[in-house]
Amino acid sequence: MAYIGYIFFRIIVFIFSIIPFWLLYKIADFLAWVLKTVVGYRKKVVLAQLKLAFPHKSDKEIQKIMHDSYKNLADIIVESIKGFTMSETDYRKRFIFVNPEVANQLHKQGKSSIHVAAHYGNWEWGAMTYPLWVEKPVLGFYKPLSNPYIEAYGKMKRGRYGMTLIPIGETSAAFKKYADEATTYVFVSDQSTWSDKAHWVTFLGQDTACPPGVDKYARQLNAAVYYIELNRVKRGFYEVKLELLAEPNQETQEGEITGLFMSKLEKILHQKPENWLWSHKRWKKKREPVVNNPS
Repeated sequence: MAYIGYIFFRIIVFIFSIIPFWLLYKIADFLAWVLKTVVGYRKKVVLAQLKLAFPHKSDKEIQKIMHDSYKNLADIIVESIKGFTMSETDYRKRFIFVNPEVANQLHKQGKSSIHVAAHYGNWEWGAMTYPLWVEKPVLGFYKPLSNPYIEAYGKMKRGRYGMTLIPIGETSAAFKKYADEATTYVFVSDQSTWSDKAHWVTFLGQDTACPPGVDKYARQLNAAVYYIELNRVKRGFYEVKLELLAEPNQETQEGEITGLFMSKLEKILHQKPENWLWSHKRWKKKREPVVNNPS
């Protein structure tokens, strides 16, 4: 069954490779309608989370954000499939880094840096193109797919410009391997976590469990940390700006960098919430109550 699924996937990739962009977005519009209206894909989750995050917005405003979030999701799906066969020329035209030199200067000084993104806009194109703009080696951490054939194909395609993809379970080993080499480490770190070592922050008014990895390794390496601010300029065109969250060798408290990252993301979501992936369950984990032992 896994191989049959792979063959079907490759057929779709081939079809998308010959579809022009103007038609691609017609497909995306139809897909957005199917996901929201016909299938109702995680519609209750999206609606509930938007109401939690923006309690002062009217029902009309919430419905508009939800509608646009499905358009964003559909665009990401079709663009990601198209991305497997896009040329470097297309990528350089459609996914532009505004200021990669801020990280590259550190790299030339022999210093590593950690870059952290959210599931905002088309992070998949970012994974493809990062080494086109930022000095290598570039390591990206990800969760492998369950289908081994699609996983192998996706890893090969995503790495064709120099991205070294590391399964999330091998993060610690990767940091040890590249400890003596100036390296760019890329995380997508806004997902919910079940880790007992989660960093807790107030995010969009909610008590939120955050992955601790970026904070942990940044302090371990004394590395600079950059927020990957991804903006959709217009449909099919993106710009990336790196914003410094922590200087190299900056002394920070445990969880401080996580807080800075989530605070930056929150500000962006108040401006353009529709470009975030609201279909992910953001607040699954609940903080364990503190039990005071009697003396």
